[in-house]
Amino acid sequence: MKLQFRKDLGIASIVSEDIWNSFKIHTLLQNTSQKRPSINAYLGARYSRSADSIVDIAKEIIEANTDASERLEKIFAGYGHKSVGDMADLFLCIENIPMYSAFKIFYTCPVISGQERSTRYQNFEKPEFVQIPKELCQDSDIRKEYENIILKQMQDYRAVLKPTTDALAGVFKINEESPQETSALKARAFDVCRYLLPLGLNTSSAYLMSARNWSELISYLCASDSVVENQIADMLLNLLGESDIEVKGYIKEADNLIRHTDANCCRKKSTGEILKYLSDKVNRVQVSDFPEREIEDIQITHSGDSTESLISHYELLLNPLGSQEELEFSEEDQERIGEIIFDTHDHHNLLGNIGQFGSIKISGFASYGTLKDLNRHRSMERFVPLFHDEVDLDQELDRPNESMFFLCNYLDIKELSDLKKEYSKRLTETYSMIKQWREKAKEVMSLETCNEFTKYLFPHAHSTKYVFYASFDDIQYIVNLRTRNGGHIAYRTLVYEWLRLLSNKDEIWRPLLKKIIAPRIDDKHQFVDRS
Repeated sequence: MKLQFRKDLGIASIVSEDIWNSFKIHTLLQNTSQKRPSINAYLGARYSRSADSIVDIAKEIIEANTDASERLEKIFAGYGHKSVGDMADLFLCIENIPMYSAFKIFYTCPVISGQERSTRYQNFEKPEFVQIPKELCQDSDIRKEYENIILKQMQDYRAVLKPTTDALAGVFKINEESPQETSALKARAFDVCRYLLPLGLNTSSAYLMSARNWSELISYLCASDSVVENQIADMLLNLLGESDIEVKGYIKEADNLIRHTDANCCRKKSTGEILKYLSDKVNRVQVSDFPEREIEDIQITHSGDSTESLISHYELLLNPLGSQEELEFSEEDQERIGEIIFDTHDHHNLLGNIGQFGSIKISGFASYGTLKDLNRHRSMERFVPLFHDEVDLDQELDRPNESMFFLCNYLDIKELSDLKKEYSKRLTETYSMIKQWREKAKEVMSLETCNEFTKYLFPHAHSTKYVFYASFDDIQYIVNLRTRNGGHIAYRTLVYEWLRLLSNKDEIWRPLLKKIIAPRIDDKHQFVDRS
């Protein structure tokens, strides 16, 4: 990898030189001549142990030209790394990584802020996607077939884009003289077609987190089964922390705060032990009836039992589509699981998503594309088995090809029935190819590598299980925001259904249901309104 620095732009970059990927990570510096985040952290640490105004403390430090990083070294003994590291924000852009990986970073970090490139504005004429490294798979036929499946999906995308645009224009009687209507048409056509895009396609995201959270992310990515995530972790560490790679002029903003970045395997260790313990107790027969639409099979409950929520998450890693018979666990089971957890986890090593739940529980099936949009709401606790290394991917794929995906809601319009059949046909063919490739790949690659690159082949249409938890305020926020006309019809419809089911369960939600306008797939005003 190569380190670069543009002082005129205030950007330091690290670029992968591997053949199998084109990853780049840029850090946007607050000040090219000072470690501004380190100074902020030091000011905060001093402020907490002083009766003086921050103005007086800052004046003293700046006039004395105090080395904030050096002083922070001494402060760690009294404060600990986390409280200080939380006060140093670092802004990074990670480019040309798989869409799946960008989602997982947002999913893993509950306090992260950021934006991912929208698929609406990408040029897919010459698609770029993550390759399988030769070091992990010597079989050229397997690597070639993997690429062919992605290219097939991109060909499908290009083939249906114009027919989809034309069909939507006809159904909604789009006025070609109206910039608003033609712009909306273009966006909505992309919304329908993106269901065909594979998760291995390259994307780029901007992220903002504290030095503490970047350190934790690096340590968890280092422990991942994913070669992509291992590479991202290595690049992050070399860009932000201690490194043998240097470039003239680049002053790392918080290198002394990027700490404890060795591979943190605590989540992998405890999950592995618990799944091994539960594997003989959980009935591995999964549900056999799969919803045809995202608004079907939604379950809303009040989550009062934290132990039941926790153990159900582990069960979903074994049966990611849901169990026909849920585990009836005993007090002995609880105690054994507790022993495993508390032998591994403490205030330095948290359980992460698997150990998060809240008062209102919402579960069901949704497409990856819908979950990508809803994943932005990081005030909700989220558990999606697909985004864990330990998920049984063979169980995830154990269903008919036609039950593997959801289509965009607009295709339910009667006049678009032939177009819907065309999408279904292409996606069914794609899943047939994925399953055949996977069986061959397992013979020549490790299961971990096969699992990783199988996920990159999944399209945005891929239907998977989700479990969200939220407070009362979280729910009212997401309902008010995500049912508005400007958003994607899929999450608008899904969130409205959440509200409808909530109002059936608790009368307190009925006034909000009366206030919210129901999303309609055949309403022209809603279709062209992007406000």
